[in-house]
Amino acid sequence: MKLLLSVFLSFLALQAFANPEWVNGEIVRIDPSRNRMIVKHEYIPSIRMAAMTMPFGVGQGIALDQYRPGDKVRFQIKVVDGTLDITIIEKLK
Repeated sequence: MKLLLSVFLSFLALQAFANPEWVNGEIVRIDPSRNRMIVKHEYIPSIRMAAMTMPFGVGQGIALDQYRPGDKVRFQIKVVDGTLDITIIEKLK
């Protein structure tokens, strides 16, 4: 099972790296102790991920204290060490 998950995440990494795209979402919760955000996001075409609410790691250089639950955002992701991480994020107006 772990091998299958690893292969799948590697595939996702290649797709996301080849076609970085903006994903719209809304921050549900921020977890500074784990350096992550829980985000309700739209469908992500490049990795064929359904719209859902899930945790994302947050890349270095992103200041979590700039964001609050309820903020509408757009972001880009990549697979880092087997998890989906937000690499760029912007607030929407």
